Amino acid sequence: MSPKPLSSATLFRLLAFMVGLVILAGCGGGSSSSPTPPAGTPAATLSASTLTFSSQAVDTTSAAQPVTVTNSGSATLGFTGFTLSGTNSSDFTISSNTCSSTLGESGTCTISVTFTPQASGTRTGTVNITDNASNSPQTVTLTGTAVVPTVSVLPSTLAFTSQFLGIQSSSQAVTLTNNTSATITISTITPSADFLAPSNTCGASVAAGGSCTINVTFMPTTAGLLTGTLTITDSGANSPQSVTVTGTGYSNTVAVTAGFGAFGDTGSITSNYYNGLFTTVTVCTPGTTTCVPVTNVLVDTASVGLRILSTPLNGLTLPTIAGDTSGDVLQECYAYGDLTYTWGPVQLATVQIAGETAVQVPGGAANSGVPIQVITAGGTAPSGAACTSSGGVAYTSSNTPALLGANGILGVGNTPQDCGADCAAASSSQELYLVGVCSSNSNCGYASAVPVTQQLWNPVAAFSASPTGSSDSNGLVVTLNSVGAGGAASGAGTLTFGIGTQTCSGSPQGCTTNSITSQTIYELDQNQNFPTTSFNGVPYTSAGFLDTGSNSLFVSDPETLSSVTGTSTIDCADTDDAYYCPSFPLSLTFYNTNAGGIATPLTVSIANADSLFSECTSCQVFSNLGGPSGGTGPSTDYFDFGLPFFFGNTVFIGIQGTSVNNVTSTNGYVAF
Repeated sequence: MSPKPLSSATLFRLLAFMVGLVILAGCGGGSSSSPTPPAGTPAATLSASTLTFSSQAVDTTSAAQPVTVTNSGSATLGFTGFTLSGTNSSDFTISSNTCSSTLGESGTCTISVTFTPQASGTRTGTVNITDNASNSPQTVTLTGTAVVPTVSVLPSTLAFTSQFLGIQSSSQAVTLTNNTSATITISTITPSADFLAPSNTCGASVAAGGSCTINVTFMPTTAGLLTGTLTITDSGANSPQSVTVTGTGYSNTVAVTAGFGAFGDTGSITSNYYNGLFTTVTVCTPGTTTCVPVTNVLVDTASVGLRILSTPLNGLTLPTIAGDTSGDVLQECYAYGDLTYTWGPVQLATVQIAGETAVQVPGGAANSGVPIQVITAGGTAPSGAACTSSGGVAYTSSNTPALLGANGILGVGNTPQDCGADCAAASSSQELYLVGVCSSNSNCGYASAVPVTQQLWNPVAAFSASPTGSSDSNGLVVTLNSVGAGGAASGAGTLTFGIGTQTCSGSPQGCTTNSITSQTIYELDQNQNFPTTSFNGVPYTSAGFLDTGSNSLFVSDPETLSSVTGTSTIDCADTDDAYYCPSFPLSLTFYNTNAGGIATPLTVSIANADSLFSECTSCQVFSNLGGPSGGTGPSTDYFDFGLPFFFGNTVFIGIQGTSVNNVTSTNGYVAF
């Protein structure tokens, strides 16, 4: 039979079929690559389909093994779950996971798995990754081999909570077990520094199948996170065994020194900064361990907030705060009683003092930092800013260490913020904070309102938001050594954070009691001053305060003091001194109303400054240095009880809104 001719349509279909066979043949070739997903679909590819853990001791944790997930598709990969399943799934842990809810095209993320066997032998499990890819769920098979060590020590890690420096913690126990059929001998049980092993039941040997207990304690010598090891050396085949131990050293006390500091001794009586009080503050980029310790920071109980010169920060990166909706940087201009000011942006930092840390303002985002002022080196405020003059007197910028007399100022006064509700309310009258391009006056103006979370914070008030939840955020205690009438080369003391938080039962080493005992408590007014200070029978309203940041007893004016003391010579011959030089030492008594409504005396001594300086050329601290307040009579005089008042005293600075002796102090308090 002759073959029937093919129609054109049939011939076309046959040719197409044969071409298809050729294409299919070309695509075979033994390739193991995954087929390309259709356009617009996600696809998940794993770097490994199995993870194998070998020879892991029972009840110990292996190193983590990673699996990389890649989105090899052309659309976003969305994850819905990462789970473990299988016979021994509890022996495995997803220890870390960088895969968020979604993964973009060509993106990668990693999950890591550890193995902690609970029994010997082969252990199995599975990681299940569910997502919106067509091959979901993806799985990783887990296999681990668990062995019983010759000698085991459990647990393999010990974590101690925060512990005061120099004080031994309660003990935690580890158990050593001899898993062999023969006696093992114990050679040494050695903890590393800051940890102790005060007792054990092991003795010189442990019988076959026997066990013993080793007690471990923590006694830190330095503040911060401390990591160590307990090492046991014995005759077991897997000797030495080790246990990782961690703990956090804590101290609420920091040393302070009194004198010129690093920048005050210029060889001139008029420039030496006698009676400066200095400490060290560590400033860190929020949420990191990138930190700079700043020495010679002036301690000031009459201001609030940390102000650090940019120079000693050595380029440390700190986030700025936007002061308006345009993103302009919030800046501050802060004026002081010595006719100077500091100028610079408000930035966020983690602040560490002793073992205390301010990582964020209370209620703020975790590890976001607390607002501080970074004083612009060499910078000046825009002309016309309120801080640049007062009453027609021009103020100067303290924009270098030499001009400031310090690397910064630590304001630890009686309020949580340096302005509070006054600056938080929308008002054109507040003159601390400015926003805009402040190098150009036309583009720089006062902030209309600055929330308290963006104002400079007293670091002490922010300690409560630390990771350890410090209770030492209600104030501080200033304790300084006594200084004789002739002065001294230097002074020393401590700042102890917290009031009534450290009772030191049994007087343990390194512990400082910070409770108010025999001291008199004075509640302050809305200006954080004594409500009334009486001198020579004249009451002065809101005119007296305690101030470690002032180097003198700035009290009254020369005319008033002359009439009160009956001496015509009060001012020093060198009018630039700004000190008093009475012809004989003065003993002055002031009366302030205490929390019980009773007027109680506060007595200070003032000697001739020129005589003090000339008779002790090596002295840097004086307890009887006085000077004029700058007033002109009862209407303008004030009483700034500066650092000389603090020598030989223990002074409590209570923060606004905290309680003392079961009474909440609305405006803060002092006690001495």
